[in-house]
Order: sequence, then C-alpha cells, then structure tokens
Amino acid sequence: MVQPFTPVEDERSPDALGVGVHPASEENQFLRHLIRGMRCGVLTVDRTGRLLMLNTLAVQILELDEVPPPGTLIEEAIADHPQLAQILREAFTMTSLPNRAEIDLRCRSDAGKTIGLTLSLVAEEGGEPYAAAAFFKDLTPVEHREEQERLRDRLAALGQMAANMAHEIRNPLASIGVTCALLKRRLSQSAEDVELLEKIAGEIHRLNATITESLEFVRPLSLSMGSASIDELVSDALSTARKRHASDRIEVEHRSEESLPRVVADPTRLRQVFENLCVNAFEAMEAEGGRLEVECSVVPAPGAASIPYQPQGSSGETQRHFDRYIQVKIHDSGPGIPAEHRDRLFYPFFTTKKHGSGVGLALSKKIVDSHHGLLDVESEPGEGALFTVRIPMVVDSEVEGT
Repeated sequence: MVQPFTPVEDERSPDALGVGVHPASEENQFLRHLIRGMRCGVLTVDRTGRLLMLNTLAVQILELDEVPPPGTLIEEAIADHPQLAQILREAFTMTSLPNRAEIDLRCRSDAGKTIGLTLSLVAEEGGEPYAAAAFFKDLTPVEHREEQERLRDRLAALGQMAANMAHEIRNPLASIGVTCALLKRRLSQSAEDVELLEKIAGEIHRLNATITESLEFVRPLSLSMGSASIDELVSDALSTARKRHASDRIEVEHRSEESLPRVVADPTRLRQVFENLCVNAFEAMEAEGGRLEVECSVVPAPGAASIPYQPQGSSGETQRHFDRYIQVKIHDSGPGIPAEHRDRLFYPFFTTKKHGSGVGLALSKKIVDSHHGLLDVESEPGEGALFTVRIPMVVDSEVEGT
C-alpha cells in the first residue's frame, strides 16, 4: 500500500517539515492526515535534491510503478519526469518561484499529461530554506474539456459556413436547371442533344439532393413528437426501398412481435432512418442479390429499472421514464463492411458509394441519438451487415388508454 506521508528525520527537523515535533505526536498525525486528504500531488526535496516526502496522489499523477524511499535522489525517484526534477532542484536558486505554471509530462497514454504546478520553499522561522515543495494537479481533464468546447465552436462555425455555401450553390443550380428545361424544349427534335441535357439535369438533381441532405445535417434537429407505430414505419420504409430498388433476386422477410405498443417519437424522422437503412441494404445486394431480414421486438433497457426520458429538440415535452426499447434489426446478406470503414461509417460525408453524399447514416445516427436511442452496426466482409436501432419504449398513454 502506498504510504501517504514518509518523514525523514535529520538534525534540523525530526519530522522533515520544519515544525519540530516528535513523529509520534498528535501534531504530526494531523499533518499526515492533512497531506493524505489534499486534493493535489505533494512532492518535497531537500537542498541536496533528495526526496523527503510525496503523497498518494503524487504517485498516481506521476504514474510511478513503486514508491521511492526517502533519501532517493529526485532524478532517480521520478526518472521519467526530468523537467519536474530540474524545477525542484533549481527552486533554491530562484528569486521568483513558479505559481500556476504548466508543464507536460510523459505518461503511459500517447496523449501525454499536463500538470499545473506551484512551488514553495520550506524554512524555519528566520532561517534558510532547507526544503522545496511542489504542489501540482493533473490538468488533462480540464484541457480535454476546453478542447472539446473549442471543437464545438469550430464545428458550429463550420456548419454555418456550410449552410451559407449551400445556399450560394443552390441558386445557380436552379438557374442551370431552368436553362436545361428551356433548351430541351427547343432541341426536342434531336434525340442526342436531349439525352445530353437529361444527363445534365440528372446531375443537377443529384447535387441539389446532396445540398439538401447536408443542410439538414448541419441544422439543429427539432423533433415533432407524437404517437408512432415503429412496425408501421418500418413497413412503409421497406415498401419505399423496394420501389426504388425493385429486384426479383432480393428476398425480404419482415418479422414483428405481436401487439407492439405505439410510442412517443417523431414518426417522420424515424421513418427517414429506417428508409435510409433499408435503401442501403438493397443497394448492397443489388449486384448479386440476396436476403434482407427485418425484425421488430421489445428488449429490456440494460442497467436501469427506469431511465429518465426527454428527447433532444422536443421543447414542451414533460419528462417521462422507460425501462425497455423497441428494437429494429435490419440484416442484409450483402458483401459486408470492411473493418477499416466501420469506425468512420457514421461520420458526415464519409461514403464508399460512387454517387453517395455520405450524409444518410450520419443523419440517421443524429436522429436516433436525439431520441436517446441507440444505432449500432455489426459486419464482417462477405457476411453482410446488421444494423440495430433501439428506440426508448415510452408508451403513448392516450393511445394505449392507460
């Protein structure tokens, strides 16, 4: 067990703190408990650079494998942190000691560690300093939070810029589309020219759809909560996907538990999620054919008997609770997703499709997250992909009559 306080006796101070009390006294016990309870690391050395004392938190922050014994040279005691050792050595020669200084330490994680440091000299009244003490805290969590805040600010600015650019691009696209329509009427006698214009019009439509999806992703999501039947939404999504990718080589099976309750959700947004996942599944099997299995069921919410629920972007909704999810599994027998793509699958604008925008899955995850739900994927190359959507089962009491 790490000792929170290890005194070193010398001629000047029996307890190495300059208070002149016997180690077994009540005052010394008080100091032990005081240092143990401090919410910062404490490290003390004498004028010769030998370790006098360090507390438990200092051992943890510096990630020492073992507690160095008192009297160890500071360079050996904290061999992985030479910069800190040098600062302690030089403290006796400084006219102005560092206060709230920050230094970077090596640690076991690749990201490193930042500590905030204050130095003090220990001296008997009217005497020369005989010890230097470093008080420090791990600032890494604070740095991480600040970086996250800066990242959110940058993303917000980027989103606003993207929205402005999208509007600027949309206007000339509309003019090009109108011009194509006029030219198509004038060149109606030339089949070859009409075909070229139709290709231009098709690309304009694709670009416009990409811009619309991008705008939808960067805008804050506002949910319109109401009564929703997840099974009906899945059926509608499957029907739309079949029409868009009609193929006799794709077999579809839709299974659902009996009497699935209607829940409080945004039906339009969730239908968008299921339609996107079903369309992706059909596109994955379009070349070789295959089988699509869709299953709706109720599963328990892990780890809690009752979870508070107030969906993001649903102003005015009173907080409710749930203890189960309605789960939708969409499993295709397509080529699967390569391992190197799975981590980036829900990133905006990441796509492996030739004509994809890379917004569909990112927006789907955003919608599910806004419902406090879960969207996950399992896949192995050659074994298809399984997307699982879990939506909190907050039952619509008015519809259920409860």
